[in-house]
Amino acid sequence: MTPRARNSWIYGSTAFGLAMALITALGVTPLSEAESKALAIPSIQPIALPPLDEQIQALSAHGLELAREDEVRMADTLERLLLRMGVRDPEAIGFLNQDRQAASVLRANRGRIALVHTDLQGRLLRLQLLNGMDAWVVERAGENKFDIRTARLGTERQVEHRSVVVGNSFFGAMDQAGMPDGITDEIVSLFESDLDFRRQVNPGDKIRVIFETQKIAGRDIGDYRLLAVRFEASGRTHEALHFSADGRRGNFYDAEGKSVKRGFLAAPLRYTRVSSSFSNYRLHPLFGDPRAHRGVDYAAPVGTPVRSVADGTIVDVGWNGGYGNAIKIRHNQRYSTYYAHLSSFAGRRKKGQQVRMGEVIGYVGATGWATGPHLHYEFRVQGRAVDPTKIAKENPQVPSLKDGDLASFQVVAQDLRKRLSLLDSVNTAASQP
Repeated sequence: MTPRARNSWIYGSTAFGLAMALITALGVTPLSEAESKALAIPSIQPIALPPLDEQIQALSAHGLELAREDEVRMADTLERLLLRMGVRDPEAIGFLNQDRQAASVLRANRGRIALVHTDLQGRLLRLQLLNGMDAWVVERAGENKFDIRTARLGTERQVEHRSVVVGNSFFGAMDQAGMPDGITDEIVSLFESDLDFRRQVNPGDKIRVIFETQKIAGRDIGDYRLLAVRFEASGRTHEALHFSADGRRGNFYDAEGKSVKRGFLAAPLRYTRVSSSFSNYRLHPLFGDPRAHRGVDYAAPVGTPVRSVADGTIVDVGWNGGYGNAIKIRHNQRYSTYYAHLSSFAGRRKKGQQVRMGEVIGYVGATGWATGPHLHYEFRVQGRAVDPTKIAKENPQVPSLKDGDLASFQVVAQDLRKRLSLLDSVNTAASQP
């Protein structure tokens, strides 16, 4: 090593050592008491804020909007709805009060959500209501100028899953789980021929459900479709899987492809108490003489909904003497049903009209020769009255799957059954006793 290099190494090493010693000393030397007190004193500097009016004006210059949502109530007028949603705009309210369509659109939106956008002064910038599958939109186009337009909204289908344990009641648990009423009714219709929902559904029974719902702009529009259900009740498992082949109308099947859906509902009333059975001989309650009773009488309060027990065509409707208000439905060339003593019909029923299984066709009454409110129900095979309680369980209409349809169904069924099984470890609701 040359002398010059040796001196550079010595001086460099010495400088590095001194620097590290200084850093170490600074790092471990504590602050003095005076320094600590000085650092502990907070420094407060007041900041002057402009008046609130100036702040609002400044925000308005940036075009800010306020958005609000609220449910349209039964007694709402457009003015009442807008005032509740923070709109302070006589021009907009006056314009809407003069529009012929506005009131009818509002009525159609009862129970739905209205959306408004306003500026910071509460002037209406935009109002949106649903009008069927369209959005009805009112927009400010200038001073005291508004445009009304409709916009087609895209629909979104969403598959939902529910897992329910029955507590106090089957219907209470379904409500607690947020199950749509239409889905609950369809489940009851599927299994009511094999399961007595009043006596055979007990606390601890389990229901697993997969259904499809249709939404617009993220909001439920009440359009549902049941896809699969597994019901464990009274030690038995009831399962129904929806399948539709080649665009044909779908049906519900068990895991083996056998039809779950009966050809006929077990009864035209959801909850029934038989007050008079089918008989070839009984004493007439009004006239006291022996007569055949060619149907079944179900006692129920006036106004109880009466359902068509199967798909069919109305062949007779109206007043029929001692039967009172009555309706006859032909289901095919072999089977027909008859419903009598109705207080009224559901909607405008007329001859030739098509009805679906489970569709409400009328309401229990005491019209004609009746000692009290009840439904007289007859089931006819090629015009001959037979005991409805026996024929309803024969399932004469709905065939099971075969061949290619069965193979296609098994693919769908495997997926649905896996998803139902995954719900076994999840409970979305449990209505406890």
